[in-house]
This record gives sequence, structure tokens and C-alpha cells, in this order.
Amino acid sequence: MKRLLFYIAVLGAALLVPLRGTDVGKLQPVGLVQLYKEGNMVFVVTDTGDSGCGSTVDEAFKNLEDTTSGVVFLDTADFLLVSKNAIREIGELERYLKKSVRVCFAEADIDTTEAAEYLNVHRPSVQLREGSGILNAQTLRKENGRLIMGR
Repeated sequence: MKRLLFYIAVLGAALLVPLRGTDVGKLQPVGLVQLYKEGNMVFVVTDTGDSGCGSTVDEAFKNLEDTTSGVVFLDTADFLLVSKNAIREIGELERYLKKSVRVCFAEADIDTTEAAEYLNVHRPSVQLREGSGILNAQTLRKENGRLIMGR
């Protein structure tokens, strides 16, 4: 009986010890993710200024995680910019981004911080969950120094 009480006490003490988690101060909440390709390389850029690259989407996200000073928090991402030459990689993004992320096309020269601010006001209508419907997404581009979205 004493042994049983001892094991219960040890179990209770173990449950009271706080679990180790992620330091909130190290989280890098992302609002926008950009995906583009140059040659055989895939690039992922966030509106927090962090980026990663690799020969696949998985490698690019792994590189993003490895080179960011904090912890990249993708659950907060609301927008995805995709270059037209990276359309084939969109399906792989469902492992990293929520399906409600709003998608539009854009080339690599779009500033992600500026784009995130613009898209918060001018929300794209197409979401990642739409699969092949993404091909109907609008295009974000810069004209005369201003961002505009259209077909």
C-alpha cells in the first residue's frame, strides 16, 4: 500500500511540473508567405523579412526554419503570393499553411511587407483550399510605384 501511495505521489508531482514549450518571445508570426522559383530553386519569403530556399518546397521551409532567429509561426499567415512559375508547388503548401490562406499571383520583386499591408485592405477572393481554382487568382503587381491587383 505504501508503494502504491509512493507511485501516486510521484505521478502527481510529475504532472505538476510545467511542460517545456516554445518561448512566446521567440515566435515570428507571419502574415504573408511568398513562393517563387528561380531555375531549379524554390524560394519562400515572409513579411517578417525571413526567407529560405531549397530544391523543393520542403527544403525551402526547412531552410527558412533553420535560418530564422526565432520560431517561424505560419498559423497566422493570411496571404500567399505565388509566382506563375511556382504553380506546381502550391499543392505542397497545404502542409505548412492553413487552407483559408488567400492566394494571388505575384512576381518575386514584390516587397512582402508592403504586399501584406495592401492585401489586408484589398483581400484576394481565392483561397488555398480551392485547388485548381487557384488558377483564377488575381495578380498583384506594381505599377507607377503603387501596388494594384487585377487579372
